[in-house]
Amino acid sequence: MNIDHANSDVLIIDDQALAQNFLKKSLESLGFKHIKIAESAKHAIHLCEEQEFSIILCSFNLSRDRDGFHLFEEMKVKNYIKLTTTFIFVSAETSPELVNSVIELQPDDFLVKPFTPKELKIRLERVLSRKEKLNTVYFALENKKYRRAIDLIDKHLENPKLAKLAPFLVRIKGDALLATESFYEAEMYYSGLLEKYRFAWASIGLVKALLAQNKDNEAEQILASLVTRAESKLAALDLLGQYHLSKDNFEAAYLDFQQASELSPRNIDRHRNVLNIARLIHDHNAQFETAKSMAKFGKRSIHDSPDLYLTVARAGVDYALTLSEEESTAILRLSERYIDDIKKEFPNSALAKEKINVVKARIHYLKNEQATAQQLIHTVLYGNSASQNIEDDIDKAKAFHELGHKEAAIDILEHIGEADLGNPINQKVMSQFLAQEVKERKEIPYSPRELNNMAVSFYKKNQYEPAIQTFKDALRLMPKNTRIALNFLQVLVDQKLKYGFKDHHEDNYAKCIDILTAGNLDDTQTRRFEILVSKANQKSLKEQA
Repeated sequence: MNIDHANSDVLIIDDQALAQNFLKKSLESLGFKHIKIAESAKHAIHLCEEQEFSIILCSFNLSRDRDGFHLFEEMKVKNYIKLTTTFIFVSAETSPELVNSVIELQPDDFLVKPFTPKELKIRLERVLSRKEKLNTVYFALENKKYRRAIDLIDKHLENPKLAKLAPFLVRIKGDALLATESFYEAEMYYSGLLEKYRFAWASIGLVKALLAQNKDNEAEQILASLVTRAESKLAALDLLGQYHLSKDNFEAAYLDFQQASELSPRNIDRHRNVLNIARLIHDHNAQFETAKSMAKFGKRSIHDSPDLYLTVARAGVDYALTLSEEESTAILRLSERYIDDIKKEFPNSALAKEKINVVKARIHYLKNEQATAQQLIHTVLYGNSASQNIEDDIDKAKAFHELGHKEAAIDILEHIGEADLGNPINQKVMSQFLAQEVKERKEIPYSPRELNNMAVSFYKKNQYEPAIQTFKDALRLMPKNTRIALNFLQVLVDQKLKYGFKDHHEDNYAKCIDILTAGNLDDTQTRRFEILVSKANQKSLKEQA
């Protein structure tokens, strides 16, 4: 088939002059005449606003603003890349992170530098030929006419002249079946394919069809195999995360999404899943680290916004609440730095001053600067400003609760539950989180730091049962906090040595041991832990004797 290169509009996106020149000359030698060059992602977006390109060759490692991953993501959102568009990434790098990113984005091809004009010709014409022959299929899919697309694919599969395109056709058909929500039909289709071929994507499709029909055991068995294969691990971890969420196994879902984020760290939406689940399971250190990763990888992307920086500042305050006053100082300093960065990075931002004041009030509260904190929160408490989004209301509720306005805090949280919580994953996590927040703030009117200090005070007065109950509340809010668990263990061991254990003491003792065994203890904490366990064991041996 002869392809008309002369009338194709081509865009080269590369920030290296030598690479631009090589690609342009190579394309001209192949007969392309309408070629434009963008030196940055920003320039590329500007050109795409002016005209539509049928072919885009893009360097993945753009350095002037956003990289290829986030440029591709933005161009898809803005519909600059259609199914009929030919998009090819080029890069000299082949790191696992980059390869996983390319697998996730699914461009038409990926060329590793250096390559010759002949190699470019072969790869480009292969893609263009496929696009030309499957144009009607892509057009139907673009218009979400999935049954029409499936009919066309079936006809193409019967055509011996298109035999070389069969791998693409069978994959597109599976995607279309899932899009029509014909899950049993999709299951049968993928099962049939897998009897003949070992396509990782077909196994992923089968899992999606099975999960949609609640055939969890079959899906879980397949996923256990897929996570061991490099080409399917990323997609399998995402599906495992969704599966574990459906079973309310939030700890497992967190680990799944966290591993997936490590494999492909540029995906901001997945980072947001990790952050929300970390917050739900009270892992505020992980929440803070994930928020920082979001700000780092989201910089200058379509996700970049003042709220991204505010998320880090808020997560820093949440984390600081779980630490001692001395430990929290550096974290609070970082939160303040991210607030300052909003003014530097977004000087013209219309970000509501109220949002920043709420975070600042929480920071002053943690610094024991109560008068300043109350002054900042006063206008928020009695103001009439409308809420911007769910995260604003959550932070406001936290500030109100910390500064003594507990009824106002609970009222906000209860009304958030009536809002649209977004995609299914976010909806599942956030609805659970909001219910948990309301319950905990009604039942435990103190912060983890306050609870720890109160419990220590009870302990020093030899009031063991009040100390145990208070530590139990603190550990409920901070189930991974080794400092609280170690202090709690101290009280429990002294209780055992002096008065013996009751049933609820045994349960709390076992919980502390689990937390401290799994936690990262420093040398001083490790030694203290070992001494306490040794004392408890010696008491048990004496009782048995």
